[in-house]
Amino acid sequence: MAISYEPKEVPKTWIKTPLVESFALSKAAGCRVFLKLENLQPSGSFKSRGIGNLIRHYVLANEPGKPLHFYCSSSGNAGLGCVSAARRLGYPATIVVGHNTKPLMIAKLKAAGATRVVQAGASWTEADKHLREVELANDPNGIHIPPFDHPKIWDGAATIIDETADQMQELGDPDAIVCSVGGGGLFAGVMQGLDANYDREIKVLAMETKGADALNLSLKAGELVTLPAITSIAASLGALRVSATAFKLAQRPNVISAVVGDGEAAMGCWRFLDDERMLVEPSCGAAVAVCYDGKLKKLLPGFNANSKVVIVVCGGSSITMELLAEYKQTYGGTDQGTRDPAIPSSITEAEADAKR
Repeated sequence: MAISYEPKEVPKTWIKTPLVESFALSKAAGCRVFLKLENLQPSGSFKSRGIGNLIRHYVLANEPGKPLHFYCSSSGNAGLGCVSAARRLGYPATIVVGHNTKPLMIAKLKAAGATRVVQAGASWTEADKHLREVELANDPNGIHIPPFDHPKIWDGAATIIDETADQMQELGDPDAIVCSVGGGGLFAGVMQGLDANYDREIKVLAMETKGADALNLSLKAGELVTLPAITSIAASLGALRVSATAFKLAQRPNVISAVVGDGEAAMGCWRFLDDERMLVEPSCGAAVAVCYDGKLKKLLPGFNANSKVVIVVCGGSSITMELLAEYKQTYGGTDQGTRDPAIPSSITEAEADAKR
C-alpha cells in the first residue's frame, strides 16, 4: 500500500531582489539600464534561486523524519547557494571543489556552514566525478545537487524574470536582458522566464569571458564543445561544457552570444564599483562590461536612449578589494581595460547579423 505524505511548509531560500535604474550605466551605454540585483541574495549570488529551488523540491518530497545530506560540486557560488539553502532548511551540505579553487572561497564555504569542503581534481568536472563516485557512494542519505543542469534549477532562475516582469509593469517590456553564462543554468532560466511572461521575443545577450567561453565556441562549431581547461580569471564561469538545454536555447534568433576578455570583465568590475558602489566578481563584470566603451550599441544596433536593458547582476563571492586592486594593476593601465587585444572584437558584425 502506497503511503502519501501531506505537503510540508518549506520556506523559499531566496528573496525578491530590487530592480533599479542606473543613471550612470544608462549614460555610459546610451539607453535605459536597469539592474536586477541578484548580488543581494542570501548566498551572494543568483544561485540562491536555482540551487535553493532544487533543495526545496527534495525537502518537500522527503519522507518526514528521514535524514538528507546535500552534496554539490562547485567552483564556489553554487556551493555557497547549496550551503545557504540547506542550512536555511535545517540540513547538512558537503561541497566538493577542484584544487584550483581559491582559499578565499574555501574559507567562505566553511564560514557559511558547510559540513565539509572537499578538494578533488583539477577542475569542476573532476570534482563532480569524485562527488558521484566517492562521496555519494558512501552516503545512503546523500542527494546530488548539480550546479546548473537541472529543470528545477532553471525553474528557480526563471523567477528572476517573473519578478522583473512585475517590477516593470508601469515601464513596459524590456527590450533586452543581459546575463552571464557559465554552465547555462542562469541563461536557461532567463529564457524560460521570458517565454512565460512575454508574448514577443526579447533580445538576450549571453556573456562569457575568453577562456571560459564554452557556449560561444559551441555555437560557432554547431555542436557542443568541451573546453580543455578554464583559463579565464572568471572562475565561476568555469564549466568546461554548457548544458545541452542552454546550447539549444542559445540557437534562438533573439540570442546573441558575446565574449569579452579578462581585462574587460575585470575593469567592468572596477567601473561598476565606481558607478554603483557594489563589489562583484569578473563573472558578473562580463555582463556589466557591455555598458562601457560602446559595446552595447555594437551588440544591439538600433537601440536608443529610450530602449530598456535589464542586466542580471549575478553577484559572486570570490572577490575582495585586494584582488580587485590586483586586477586594476594588471589591466587598468593598458587597452585591455577597455578591450582585450587578444580578442579582435567582442562579436564580429557578421556574427551579430547572423544572430539577429
